[in-house]
Amino acid sequence: MPKFIDIKYEQHEFFKIAGLPWLREAANHPGLAQGGIYLLSGPPGGGKTTIALQISCEMASCGVKVLYLALEQSPGDLKHKVEKQIFKDRRRARVELERGANQKKEGLEKAGELLQLHKEEERIAQNLFIDSSVNGMESLPDFLARQVLGYSAPYSEAKLIVVDSIQGLGTAPTSSKPYQRLFEFNRWAKEHGMAVILIGHITKGGAIAGPRSLEHNVDCVFYLRKAMKLRPLFVPKNRFGPERHEPLTLIMNDNGCLEKSKHAKAKASSAFGFLPGPSGDLLEVQALVKLPKFGDKAGIKAPYLPKQKLIQLVGIISSLHEIDISDLTFEINCAIPGGRPYRETLDLPLAMSMLSSYFQRQIPPGSLFIGEVDLFHTIRPVTAVLLGNLVDLLSLEGGSAYAHIIERIYISEDNKSELVHLITQANLNTKVCGVSSLDKVMEIMWPEIIEK
Repeated sequence: MPKFIDIKYEQHEFFKIAGLPWLREAANHPGLAQGGIYLLSGPPGGGKTTIALQISCEMASCGVKVLYLALEQSPGDLKHKVEKQIFKDRRRARVELERGANQKKEGLEKAGELLQLHKEEERIAQNLFIDSSVNGMESLPDFLARQVLGYSAPYSEAKLIVVDSIQGLGTAPTSSKPYQRLFEFNRWAKEHGMAVILIGHITKGGAIAGPRSLEHNVDCVFYLRKAMKLRPLFVPKNRFGPERHEPLTLIMNDNGCLEKSKHAKAKASSAFGFLPGPSGDLLEVQALVKLPKFGDKAGIKAPYLPKQKLIQLVGIISSLHEIDISDLTFEINCAIPGGRPYRETLDLPLAMSMLSSYFQRQIPPGSLFIGEVDLFHTIRPVTAVLLGNLVDLLSLEGGSAYAHIIERIYISEDNKSELVHLITQANLNTKVCGVSSLDKVMEIMWPEIIEK
């Protein structure tokens, strides 16, 4: 029986992954641990397979043998993804790196670098194996014994094994035997110093699919979420370094690969809105949209506003094309003076302040938003009386300080001509932007990020 004094520290060796610095940042260790078992979970279409292929290609480019077990997609589909997306993105990254270095290189030097990149792609082609012969989790130990660990096995030099995915063939959530066989596979791979990436599904409630013992049986859990092009990555379990409960935000780039987003931290945004009445007021609407910490529930904190109205507005925004903010946390500040009730004219400024914080794009200073947003994203027109009250509030003759602050007004297209007429009569220089829908306002405001 070993004494405490005789027990040696466990020293972990790591496979370096130089081309994916965000992975090292998320995992808080240099690369994939030799003998480390990793679980990568996330929603459908979130990018789990993309991450696994990016890691596989990086390791294969360094001469490491990688075995990719495809239980869902065909080898042909995966090969197409590698050649058309990952290879293309690696070339793009190399070009941007050269530009960042600001080096003037001669033709021979550039040709040499292209040759080096071509050699890396050849190494990936030689060292990356894709096998679709595994029938499910129950077959994994036998496959490992015969095809990887066996004498003269075809994959005997594999150092990384990816299983995509462990529930790929429809394993029932209550089944225990398949998971017991998976744990046996993990134990054998760990004993032989192989790194394993298990790709797993999540439930409708966002929990990791499978028994609780699954999380206990792995060394590190990567949990991926999806928010439009953004892919927040959490590491709620990590035996090789600190856990990460705050998200590391990735983004799906134009090549369909994941990279670190510039949106590192949530940013608050503000917009002006108009509260009609006998003594109309301009209100500043402030919003902070952020991802909840891992394990925390999304919610809305808005002490001065009706919660049901905000829930409806969040639902309307989430129904926009390629936008889902339904599982984010909202902190909204819009103090309505004198205990006056909420008016629908504040819908548009509330929506724009939330979208501005979500996209981390600034609303141009001096912008005023007026209008109710209906379930079809349409900006509804306001009454002629409200338009008159607004112009009186902005009137220079009345000594209004707002006349120097508000530069443009976004309002329903149906109100544009009448408001332009009233503003001209009042000798104001304010520009009027008529908009038909919330989609149109976004297109005008942030044309560079709106997908058409």
